[in-house]
Amino acid sequence: MSARAFRDRLSAPRMRLALELALARHGLWIALGTLFAAASAWLVLGLLPAQSRELAQLAARSTQAAGAPAPSAPQDPLAPFRAVLRPDAEKTAVARALWNAAAEAGLQPARVDYRSNPATPAGFARFDLTLPVTGSPTVIRRFAFSLLERYPGLALEKIELQRESAMQDTVEAQLAFVLLLEARE
Repeated sequence: MSARAFRDRLSAPRMRLALELALARHGLWIALGTLFAAASAWLVLGLLPAQSRELAQLAARSTQAAGAPAPSAPQDPLAPFRAVLRPDAEKTAVARALWNAAAEAGLQPARVDYRSNPATPAGFARFDLTLPVTGSPTVIRRFAFSLLERYPGLALEKIELQRESAMQDTVEAQLAFVLLLEARE
């Protein structure tokens, strides 16, 4: 067979015709064979290496865990929460400190409104504090976040901002905080 005859046998139209005939005669078997070959390739090339890496990581973790002592379970699951609760006797001191901190931050506090709530069955009480201030929005935001860092048991419930006109640099803000306290016994 000459090279030219071989090239003619492998021409694109002839190969297309041969493929169409094969699909017409054996279409279902070719489709199933192709599907099986693709699934096998995916299994060998994709899934098995990923599983072997995951298995090696799990084995490494288990050998590390076997050498280290098991962490003991905390006795009280609420212990981290109870650690941030302030004693009930400190609530008025915190209200005064909020007023002073607002004045030190350059804000103009009008007053501090507060309200005690009854103790919950979980053993803590809420002390609601509302602090109306006037100042720059960025100073108010920095002030609120500095209070949250200073008092871990303090939570910012809401901030309401109001501006007289769009041209004003200062705003009136209502800062609503909640101080979590230990329940009185």
